[in-house]
Parts: sequence; C-alpha cells; structure tokens
Amino acid sequence: MFRCTKKRLKFTLFVFNAICALTGVILIWFGAWLYSNISEVDVDNSETLIATVITVLGTVLLVMSVFGCTATYMESKSMLISYAVILVILLVIQIFLVSISYTAASGSLSSGLQQGFDELWDKSNTNINTTLSFYEEWLQCCGKSSANDYFLMDKIPPPSCCRYRDCTNVLNLYVIGCEQRFGEYVSDKTSSFNIISWCLILTEFTGSVFACILVDSIRNYRDRIRFYN
Repeated sequence: MFRCTKKRLKFTLFVFNAICALTGVILIWFGAWLYSNISEVDVDNSETLIATVITVLGTVLLVMSVFGCTATYMESKSMLISYAVILVILLVIQIFLVSISYTAASGSLSSGLQQGFDELWDKSNTNINTTLSFYEEWLQCCGKSSANDYFLMDKIPPPSCCRYRDCTNVLNLYVIGCEQRFGEYVSDKTSSFNIISWCLILTEFTGSVFACILVDSIRNYRDRIRFYN
C-alpha cells in the first residue's frame, strides 16, 4: 500500500499553496475588474456585493497560502492544524454563500432589483433624459419591460433606445426591456461566482485533508524519534 512520505506531503502542500496563491491573485484581479465595470448609478448593490466578496476571498486565500507555506516549512503541528481548521471554516462559509447565490438566482430578478427599475421608470414619466437612459445605452435595451412601454404612454422612445442613437431606422430600436437585460447580466456574474466558489471549495477541502495527513505524519515521525532515543 502506498504511503506518502513526509517529504512528499510537504512538497504537495507547497504546490497546493502555490496554486492557492495564484488563485487568490486571480480572484483579487477579477474582483477589481468587477468594480471597474460597476455602473456609476447602480439599481441595487448586487454587483458591488459580489465584487467585494470575491476580492475578500482572494485576499484571504493569498494570506492563507503564505501561512500554509510557513507552517509546512516549519513543520509546526499547531500552525498546520490552525491552517486546516481555517480552510474548513472558509469552505463552510463558501458553501453558505453559494447556497445563497443559487437561492437568489432561482428567480429572474430580486425584489430589490424590480423595485429599482420601477422607480427608474416612474422618473422617466416626467423626464425622458433620466438614469434609465444610461442603462438603455449600456445594456442595449429599451424601457422597463420592452420598447412598448414608451408606445403605451404615447411617447417616442429616446435616442438611448436605438443603436448608434439613431431612431430614424426602425431596425435600430432595442426591443428587449432593461429589467430583463440587467437580470441576465447579474445572472452571468452570479454564475461566474458560483463556478469560482465550487473550485475553491474543492481546493480548500483538498488542502485541509493534506494538512491533516502531514500533521499525523509529523507526529508519528517525532514519536519514532523519541522512542528510539
């Protein structure tokens, strides 16, 4: 039966922590990229929350990688146990976050998001040049539910509802509503978060298992030394 030696376990943990450190850097970059793409006027805080969570996870993972390398190099049982426990805690937290993410994505849009677009559409009743125009240009959409929202109010869709801001050509008109477009946008970001989270959950579980095995190997090695001495 194959038995991992202490040297192999240490090497495996070093490689594992190097991968975790790289993943942490990627997560920090991804979170920063999400921040840079967040609209100046946000309908709700879902994007900001996702970007913050991803950035924090990346930072924690990077710090934990350095801590794990240090614990492995020093062969400190207490540090390795702490490292494994923290990884398990992170794993549980991420499972909780993923469950929340799946629950939130079960509906097409959150109630807060729907309320936000309702408020934007109310404002557009009195002033066409409103915040909704920003979303119409950004997401290539028109109105709250569809371009028919304007026609039902006996209003002509604004230039922001048309490709190249040219509404003289009917084919340039965006027919899909901004509520649906923004919901799809948030769902795409949520899907990316879920994929990243599951990869991290698997990685952290593997790291905690190897850390525990290394602790047991170190304890057995030291017990043998004391026994023979």
